[in-house]
Amino acid sequence: MRKNILLISISIFFIFICLNIYAITLEDAQEIAKKNNKNFLSQKANVEQAKWNEYNALTNFLPKFSLDERIVRIDDDTYNLATETFEIPVFNTDNPPQIIDTLQMSSSAMFPNGIFQTTYTTTLNVIQPIFNGGKTILGYQIAKLSKNQADLNLQNEGKNLEYQVANVYFNLLKMDEILKLSEKSLKSSKAQLRKVSEKFDVGIAKKSDVLQWKVKVENDRNTLAEMKNNLLILETIWKNLLSLDSENISFPEKISLSKYNIEIKKYSRFSETEKETELQKILYQTEKYNPNLKNLAITEEIAKKGYQIAKGNFLPSINLQYSRQFESDDEFDFEGTKNWTVTAIASFPIFQSGANFTNLKRSKYQFRKTKLQLGDTKEQILLGAENSFYGLLNKSQKVISNKLSLENAKENHKIINDLFEQGIVTNTELLDAEILLFSTKINLTTAYYDYILAKYELEKFTGNYE
Repeated sequence: MRKNILLISISIFFIFICLNIYAITLEDAQEIAKKNNKNFLSQKANVEQAKWNEYNALTNFLPKFSLDERIVRIDDDTYNLATETFEIPVFNTDNPPQIIDTLQMSSSAMFPNGIFQTTYTTTLNVIQPIFNGGKTILGYQIAKLSKNQADLNLQNEGKNLEYQVANVYFNLLKMDEILKLSEKSLKSSKAQLRKVSEKFDVGIAKKSDVLQWKVKVENDRNTLAEMKNNLLILETIWKNLLSLDSENISFPEKISLSKYNIEIKKYSRFSETEKETELQKILYQTEKYNPNLKNLAITEEIAKKGYQIAKGNFLPSINLQYSRQFESDDEFDFEGTKNWTVTAIASFPIFQSGANFTNLKRSKYQFRKTKLQLGDTKEQILLGAENSFYGLLNKSQKVISNKLSLENAKENHKIINDLFEQGIVTNTELLDAEILLFSTKINLTTAYYDYILAKYELEKFTGNYE
């Protein structure tokens, strides 16, 4: 006997250790999701892309260097013709003039360096933009704003992912609690069925009483099976959300619901003045810290910069170019004719077939549309934050209400059960008390987890909310 007890104790100990090995906190689960979730990782890659876009825009202020090598080959006939010599007569000053000599000439004599059949020309070019209607500065500012926007998108995606993980995390815990309550309900129903069946066997209970409890047992059994299936579905969602292998699944760590009692009590007792004060605080936090609002504000600023660029298309552009020639002869050795030039190039957009004008109009209305969208979205987000706050208050009041209901349901069940044992109340009244007790327990558990999720929903609008 002692040996069996020892084996059972050891088994329970190892089961406890295994359960704790695979338990995971919410914060750890959120970090795992951020490491594995493809949408979140794509946003991180987008941040890197935006960072390099900003660096790229910065290079537009700097000079551009290029080393050009040009090789020109002349065909034989053209080369022979160009280098062919011919005689030019030289006349004296007599009247009439007399030819006194001849000069040997060729076409190549007109070129200081001569003509080569193969000519190598090496040139270093440096181009420095001076002014282009402000497009370079505005382009850099847009790239910088886009980097900030990518950071906000990453932050927003992180918040959404944290909420998704929290939602499944707490629903798993809730479903596990409800599953345990359903098992207790089935166990209690079976115990009552045995009692009623024993009374029926000795003639102190009716056949209908037995049948009612049999129906109750089957209903509880069906409910339990449904809860198990729902739990399996949630586990699959959990595994996919965290991108975990089937052999290495970590499940939520148990939490103490009672730790929320103080804040639940506080929110449930808010006066109208306290509600208004807290609401204004939440709306302020939302307006200042909400990633979506900040993102739209940046989008508006980008549209404004785009409008300014469209205006700059009507202005001239000025560039400075420096060219240094190292050689231009028939040998590739960087030795030969050397010269340099500095050129200032000014370009005036006289007529662009209406492209600049249509682009200006398009940018103008794009800017106006973005401003209107920001105003509308801001209203929607602030309304969502307000609804979420009042939802949190309702959830806190629901917890308090269900706690009171559970106390009453427990007392009612005890009274009815005692009276049933004495034969004073009917089987139907005991059945109703049984159903009321377990449904109230489930309602209280659901109310707690609904409150917790309401807090995380509010955090999507305001950031961390305490």
